[in-house]
Amino acid sequence: MNFDEFKTTYVNENKRLKTVLALTLILTSLTTLSVAFQHRYFIYNGKSIFEERPTAVEVCKRAFESLASGEPNSYLVTDEIIELVEKEPFNLRVDKILKLESLEKNFCKIILKSDGDLLSFKIGLKESSFFPFHYKLIQLDQLAIVKGERK
Repeated sequence: MNFDEFKTTYVNENKRLKTVLALTLILTSLTTLSVAFQHRYFIYNGKSIFEERPTAVEVCKRAFESLASGEPNSYLVTDEIIELVEKEPFNLRVDKILKLESLEKNFCKIILKSDGDLLSFKIGLKESSFFPFHYKLIQLDQLAIVKGERK
């Protein structure tokens, strides 16, 4: 084999290798870009992912239940409300809590069924890091009563 044949073979091989290298780089770049710019969409069909003030809502529920049973919990209800309940008892039979939600900062709303009636209350909370559960019930306002059919 003479030098000219070797040179021709060498140049042809280099052209093929350069073509293969260029195609590999192009495919790798396209794959990397498609992975980098791909969008994924998820549809979530369940409860809300982020609950707003879950501690306040739970304190509202437990404090209201303790008041309705006639035995206010001193960890969840302020001393002023406990003294008021001792003077004027607040006894309420809770059949079912239909809705409990956080309205705004330090306020909750509870809708319940009691003895066939539909009742709604707005609960005010006092917030302090010194409280065991960070909130205590300080206000209870009845919003509405809807008389139901009694059997």
